[in-house]
Amino acid sequence: MAISGIPILPVESISGNQFRANRLIEEASQTFYAGTPVSITAADGGIQAWNGSTLSGAQGSICGISYEAASNLSSTGLGAPTPFQPITGYGATLFFGTVPNESSAKNIPHGAPLNDGRVGFILPVADTVFSAVFGNNGNTATPANTDVGKQYGMTIDSNSIYWYVDKNKSTAGNNTCVLIIALDPRDVPAAGTRVLFTFVQGTVNLLG
Repeated sequence: MAISGIPILPVESISGNQFRANRLIEEASQTFYAGTPVSITAADGGIQAWNGSTLSGAQGSICGISYEAASNLSSTGLGAPTPFQPITGYGATLFFGTVPNESSAKNIPHGAPLNDGRVGFILPVADTVFSAVFGNNGNTATPANTDVGKQYGMTIDSNSIYWYVDKNKSTAGNNTCVLIIALDPRDVPAAGTRVLFTFVQGTVNLLG
């Protein structure tokens, strides 16, 4: 049974400050959605969808939750500007039609943003509280007050391609990365409703 997932979203900060965020070059061929756990590729520093298993705190571990979708760039950071220079390359900007007598020219939709080769994400610092759907090994599950204070892992849903908090992953130090701090007050608890959580700091890659 698949879970009707939704994006993981930041909902509040414990301190009352704004969420901490960053934008880094995007790894090539990434197609993840907004609300996806992402990590840094050790080989070239590009941001990619998290592999679902690395929880050492080093590169490859979760470094944030994306707040924008990937652009499926043809190479890592394509279109990224150098300091104090214009944006170069076309990145993933949408083109349409052809330009008469100009075979190399491109039509760009009016108002279309330039793609700078980067993707943004919310940092998984202890101060930020996130919300996600609750499930159990590929099935919907009803979050309970007894889940509060426990550590669980995360799994990607094969149906919606969004991630959910997975009650089946409950072995601290092995496959857990989030700490449940409350049931989401916007929901009446039922199968597949949301929980609020912070990330377990030893498992994630913090960028400072």
